[in-house]
Amino acid sequence: MLTATTSFTELTFLEEPSDLVVSRGNAVTLHCSIQSEAGMPNVVWMKDGKPLGLDDQNILWPNGSLHITNVDGSNRGLYQCMATLPQTGAIISRFASLHTAYLSRNFIREPQDLKIYLQEVAMFECEGDGLPAPNVTWYKDNSLLRDFKPNILVYPDGVLEINPVEFSDFGTYYCQVENTERARSSRLAKLEQNGNTDSFDDGTAPWFVATPRDTSIPEGSSTILFCGANGFDTLRKKPEITWLKDGETIIFNSTQGRLKLKGAGSLQIFNVQPFDAGTYSCRSNNLEDSIDAEATLTVLVRPHFETKPQSVMAYEKTEAIFNCKLKGSPAPEVRWTKDGLPLQESNYIIENEDHLRIMGLVTSDSGYYQCHGSNELGSIQAIAQLVVLPNTLATLTDRYSYGGQRSPPSKPTGLAAAIVSKRFITLRWDKDGDGGTTGYTVFWREQGSLRERMLNTTQPEATLQRLNPDSRYQIQVRAFNSVQYSWSYASMEVDTEKDVAVPSPPVNIRVTPQSPESILVTWDPPLQPKGQILKYLLSYEDSHGSPKQIEVLDTRKLLTGLMAFRTYTIRVVAVNENGEGMSTREMTTKTYSDKPSEPPQNATLETASSTSLIVRWEPPPREHQNGKITGYKIRYKMKGASRNGATVTTDGNRRLYALTNLEKMTEYQVRISALTVNGSGPLTPKLKATTYEDDLDESRVPDAPRTVTVTPHATSIRVSWTTPPPEKKIVVRGYVLGWGKGVPDSKKKVLGPDTQIYTIENLIPSSEYVITVRAMNNKGEGLTRYTTAITTKESVEERLIPLFPPVGLKTMVLSSSTIVLTWTDTSIGPSQKLLDNRYYTVRYRLATEAENDNNRYWYLNSTDLNAHIDHLRPNTKYEFDVKITKGRSVSPWSMKESNKTMEDVPATAPVDLTPVPKKNDPRAVIMNWQPPAKPNGQITGYLVFYTTDPKQDLREWVVDGVLEGDELSATIKRLTPSTTYYFKVQARNSKGYGPLSETVIYKTPQADGSGGGQIDPEYPRISPGGKGTMPDLSEDPKKTSVGGNGNSRDSEGRRGSNSESGLPTGIMNIIIASVVGAAFCVIIIVIAVIYCKRRDNEQRLKRQAQQNQQSPVKGKGQGRDLKPPDLWIHDNMEMKNIDKGQRSESTLTMSTTRRSSNDYRSMDDLPPYHEDRNEMYYQSPSDHDERERFLPPRQPGPGIIRPKATKPLMIPVDAQPPPREPIAMVTALPNGALNPNLDRGEPGVMSRPGFPRTQYNMQYTSGGPRVNAGDLPQPPPSQKPPDCHSLGQGQPMAVIAPGQHEFDGHRSLPRGNRPMRSFTSPNPHNQSNLFSGVHHHSTPKHQIVKPQQSPYKKAGPPLTSAPIKPRAIPVIKPKAPDVVLKAGVDPDIQKSESTEELSAEMANLDCLMKDLNAITQQNFEV
Repeated sequence: MLTATTSFTELTFLEEPSDLVVSRGNAVTLHCSIQSEAGMPNVVWMKDGKPLGLDDQNILWPNGSLHITNVDGSNRGLYQCMATLPQTGAIISRFASLHTAYLSRNFIREPQDLKIYLQEVAMFECEGDGLPAPNVTWYKDNSLLRDFKPNILVYPDGVLEINPVEFSDFGTYYCQVENTERARSSRLAKLEQNGNTDSFDDGTAPWFVATPRDTSIPEGSSTILFCGANGFDTLRKKPEITWLKDGETIIFNSTQGRLKLKGAGSLQIFNVQPFDAGTYSCRSNNLEDSIDAEATLTVLVRPHFETKPQSVMAYEKTEAIFNCKLKGSPAPEVRWTKDGLPLQESNYIIENEDHLRIMGLVTSDSGYYQCHGSNELGSIQAIAQLVVLPNTLATLTDRYSYGGQRSPPSKPTGLAAAIVSKRFITLRWDKDGDGGTTGYTVFWREQGSLRERMLNTTQPEATLQRLNPDSRYQIQVRAFNSVQYSWSYASMEVDTEKDVAVPSPPVNIRVTPQSPESILVTWDPPLQPKGQILKYLLSYEDSHGSPKQIEVLDTRKLLTGLMAFRTYTIRVVAVNENGEGMSTREMTTKTYSDKPSEPPQNATLETASSTSLIVRWEPPPREHQNGKITGYKIRYKMKGASRNGATVTTDGNRRLYALTNLEKMTEYQVRISALTVNGSGPLTPKLKATTYEDDLDESRVPDAPRTVTVTPHATSIRVSWTTPPPEKKIVVRGYVLGWGKGVPDSKKKVLGPDTQIYTIENLIPSSEYVITVRAMNNKGEGLTRYTTAITTKESVEERLIPLFPPVGLKTMVLSSSTIVLTWTDTSIGPSQKLLDNRYYTVRYRLATEAENDNNRYWYLNSTDLNAHIDHLRPNTKYEFDVKITKGRSVSPWSMKESNKTMEDVPATAPVDLTPVPKKNDPRAVIMNWQPPAKPNGQITGYLVFYTTDPKQDLREWVVDGVLEGDELSATIKRLTPSTTYYFKVQARNSKGYGPLSETVIYKTPQADGSGGGQIDPEYPRISPGGKGTMPDLSEDPKKTSVGGNGNSRDSEGRRGSNSESGLPTGIMNIIIASVVGAAFCVIIIVIAVIYCKRRDNEQRLKRQAQQNQQSPVKGKGQGRDLKPPDLWIHDNMEMKNIDKGQRSESTLTMSTTRRSSNDYRSMDDLPPYHEDRNEMYYQSPSDHDERERFLPPRQPGPGIIRPKATKPLMIPVDAQPPPREPIAMVTALPNGALNPNLDRGEPGVMSRPGFPRTQYNMQYTSGGPRVNAGDLPQPPPSQKPPDCHSLGQGQPMAVIAPGQHEFDGHRSLPRGNRPMRSFTSPNPHNQSNLFSGVHHHSTPKHQIVKPQQSPYKKAGPPLTSAPIKPRAIPVIKPKAPDVVLKAGVDPDIQKSESTEELSAEMANLDCLMKDLNAITQQNFEV
């Protein structure tokens, strides 16, 4: 018993025995030498497959060689040396034959009598039968013949050649053969002179004195094919001998000296190679006739390995495969041994042409396996060792664990047999729901067998192949992951279907051709008839016809009525009372060749000159050739001649021949026949032509050809023509053939003078071509003959295929990605067991592509009657069909079958997730998305996840309920204003939930509806320190796209998820570099334009200032031509009620925070710009200030209520050019209007101030200072700053807030439709009514701007150097009539004509800006 090892042990032969021939009574040694790593093995010699006993005659030497002391006839046989290593295995050597020398009394060939003329050739052959091969010597008249004479040649092969025969050569000849055993002499052969001279005048057709014989010779050897012929024609010339190979004349100059003629016409071949094998024909011809003699040369090649088996180490229950591929000629016979003994094939051990498969390994399978190959030149062997290791279900690896603890998967559930057949079972089970399983292992074995087999799969299904019918199998399935196997397993027992009790295949089938029309088939009854054999079904088919089947009651049948030289495939099936049994393997043979049964086709004869004719023809139809066409025989004679005329023979590949040396102005008759090795076929009808009287003229160009005939095909046109009129006697040196699609001579071909047929290839089907033919000579091209031809439609020629397609194609859906196909092959009987090398090809495609007639298929080959097709798309319908391939025979495709895979969880996430603010509800957002690219079924709903902390576990995110599958949007309510949220969406179907979408970041608007929007996670925040930082997100910004994943794409190119299958890095780098470069160029251009405009503006302002200095304003009368600005304020400006416990003064607040463009629904809501009114519309904040959204939440000061957005306050400036300096913004806000409910977080309360809605357009004077609100200098300690609040106690105070530059690239805000009030009335009582009618619930937003100095203000000290007594601003009362006041129109209001009043107001406003600065610097960045 062999023990299991874990390593390979070398055991091989250093020397093996060889074939020997020994004379009786002599001693002989058969050598054998072994090399081993485990010491000297035990050596045993086998003779004819049985152990050889050792005695005094058979002695075993210490090195393992066998010495036989006295050889006799009993020692003949096949010997092998077997070496055994205990507990490991054994090996056996190749076969070595031992023969005793002998020489038979019978000769294989002996010399024959010859009667010939003088000067002809005499050849005698002699070959003896013996071992070793005997040598041959020749005797003439009982004297040893030596080749001293130049006309005598003695070949080593035993051939004597005398050429030419002289009178002294006539006599008696015999040969003597001799080897180590003895010598023997042949019969006497007479060489006599032929005395009949009557045939000299009439001529004699050639006849052979020696013909080549079939020869088999080892590769690399040399041989001679002998051939000699006699026969004088009427010109007293000997026959000419030529050699052909496979019907083509051998050109000796191109063989590099390997082939040459020897003696009278024999062919000698040196260093024979496999490509030299073929049919050789010796052709002898003279003017009378020609004859052929054929022989087949077979090149023998010793067996040699293309692939040697390699040692294998495998686990129990798995399988091992040894590959072994041998080459040789004839093909080596392959057999396998294990430990020196023949391997018995079973359902678990399968021998194929090029490999050995052992399934369900057990420990006893360990050992040495050898692949042996042998043919008539010898045998070889190769050794491979198999080591079977124990297969335990221990932990796969100790390196992987979850949390430091082993976590095996749960056992599979729902194990069931989906398909049960005679020879396979398809299983399926439930997929592990926890997702920890990485694969499954299936174990199965036949009840009562020790062999257990296994396979691994990652899918919850498997197909068990190569099972026995009517057998019970025990099946177990275990799951495994990266840690270990499941602790338990799912198991079941399944019985395969019963097999029909039909006979086994008949044995020893033999097929032998008997004639060109018959084949004899014989066989022996099956070894397992399983009842009474009622009859046999014999099927046969040729390569060009359909299969035929006949019933036979005996075990032999002579097939008749067959076609000559056709290959037939034959098989036999036995039939009992249960039906047809298993078929024999297919046998192939070819009927003998025969003479052609029809003459050549399309034979023509034409005159070439005054002494020559040209003959043209085509081969006989293929079905009537009856063999390989080896040549064509042309017979010709003058009209009225009594004799048969002359004969010439051409090659088998010739289609034209020129008959020369003819008589002038003479009519000749020509007939042609085709040749095979069996003889000449029928002759064509007589062809007639007359040679010219004189040679032809070349002083003129030829006339046009007389006729042009075309034969169109789908992609070619065959063109034939006749010569120009012969009576013109003009020389023709060639022809020019032209053709074109619709036009002539697009292409041209110059042909020789003997060519009158040409096929134009590579044409377009169903197209009209214009064809021209013209003759030419040295003078030029002659006249043209035109014709047209239309190519036919392209059609697919269906070859007659003898195989029937599979039937009963069925599909079984196992899962969302797997479908199993089964079918029936009617040509292998009810047992459905494959015994030959046929295989099946399954093709399948999407049913949608089938509807569109798309021929894009997937293909799968199978060697069983089923196919397991996986990696299919879930919830997809496929179309299947199958065909059979057996050698060169292919069946049609079967009928189609369709089925649809099961659904699966969505494979991709929803894409294009986009948040949209809900109108009039800042606490809600509408999330829109698109369905997953791979839904893998009907989407039944979506889940929306959102949170304010992306670092939270997904289970802690808020889930907005399950929506319907056809809904692609959801409204998320009850959100907190001005808060950043993170959103994800997940799709689900009937199988479960798919992956989550990419995270989208969204900031809700403020309570007044302003601000907010989607956030780009890759946009850097601006920290107080001025440095850019990335937002604190839970996901890598590179994996988070903004705008509904619009910047990422999945593996199929759809927008949605990030994928590594995008553009290559190099291309992305180029794109990024290009974009950055283009952006940089644009920035440079914009900066240059702004700089130029500002420079022009400063120069213009300087010119104005110089003009003002030259003409100072003095008194009221001097300033009448200057029109002060007119401040227009919305009539519906809202104000808050002032509580008693709060400050009584109103404050005009300012902010630079731009208003979001989302405040307006569309651009259509914006009013047009009116240049004639010289009004500018200030635009809301652009996306450049979106970075404010990344700032930490701001806490407003006490007593401030977050106001709603109000309509803008506009200040038109009449009689002034469009300003190019920043615009001042003015907003009224009740001081102390803080909401006490803010800290309590009550709903509906907003925490951000509103935007200013008043425009104040002014220009700086060239000399006036510019002071920013946030940059007011601090007073020295000794100097107390002015108390701005004391300037107007109990009255609302105004703060001028400079706004954005007029031309900052943003669109202006819309001008409100409400009535406006002038802010420039000198009457304080009228100004007190400006804010009447304002709703008390609305307060404007803050806006931080830079203050501007009025161009009408006189030069003075800085605003902050000392307090300036301002003009008191009247209290704005909440009630006033709704009256529209326009500058220059309303008669009740008169504009101020002095700039002092406006300067005082500006001073007051500048002081109030200090209050604004104290408030805004706590919450905003400058």
